[in-house]
Amino acid sequence: MAAAGKSAADPAAGADATPFDDLGVAVSRREPLSHHTWLGLGGEASFFCEPVDVEALRRVVSRCRERGIPLRVIGGGSNVLVPKAGFAGMVVRLSAPAFCGIEVRKPGLVAGAGAKLVHVVSAAVQAGLSGLETLVDVPGTVGGALVGNAGGHAGDIGERVREVTVMLVDGSVENRDQSRLAFEARWSNLDDCIVISCRFDLDEESPALLTKRMQKQWIVGRAEQPGGTRAVAMMFKDPLGTTAESLIVQAGARDTRVGGASVHAPHANYVVADATCTSDDVRALVERVRTRVRDALGVELTPQIEVW
Repeated sequence: MAAAGKSAADPAAGADATPFDDLGVAVSRREPLSHHTWLGLGGEASFFCEPVDVEALRRVVSRCRERGIPLRVIGGGSNVLVPKAGFAGMVVRLSAPAFCGIEVRKPGLVAGAGAKLVHVVSAAVQAGLSGLETLVDVPGTVGGALVGNAGGHAGDIGERVREVTVMLVDGSVENRDQSRLAFEARWSNLDDCIVISCRFDLDEESPALLTKRMQKQWIVGRAEQPGGTRAVAMMFKDPLGTTAESLIVQAGARDTRVGGASVHAPHANYVVADATCTSDDVRALVERVRTRVRDALGVELTPQIEVW
């Protein structure tokens, strides 16, 4: 949808003008999104900002709605694939201290959407609070983990959520308790809003025992993931009763390569991007592997990578 009035693309608006200039929020133009994703791929965002607080975020969200400007939030960028053409809209990153706080409130914990999940897990363990320690090997931020209901064999983050504070598309803020939240395998009903913070319900336990459990999970989790490079991303969600990795191996797709994107053979549910890789390479690789699994085994894999 075209923005009302003069757009940033209108020469009369000035080369550096944006529809957000009167909001008192620092907004950059043509931000390379490759700097914000684990794969290191993707073009530029038309607009990019890191609001200092909830009020600044509200102003940006409201303006985007008024002008019909698409808006996305990026967290750790561990499962995001941005096209080479970039994103023609506003990309928000909740990296300011106002969105990254971690506060222990026994028997629970409150964390901002921008807080790194590993930091939240560590804070809970140090405080003697159990329930999140098995998520220590999950990359990214709290917000992204909630939207995708991150987890593993030992459980998902949604199992410990008591309340989530969110911002709606009109800039209003509301609290959603358990009765209004839904979590399933790698899915939640938080995809219609922006997560601001979350309250977790946890159990009290010995910090020493929790530390051992956390360390064990870290070792196991690291062993199941590619090491030595950050230019990786998980391709598919695990189907019920099996794993995407085992299906990829059974289908003979472990050695698949498209351009600069290849399946990481020792951990076949991961794509690795080399220095020549493009977003199109990754997209084509994921589709090729998906097709081979479907044709060989009759199973339709669901992508874990979020394609913008």
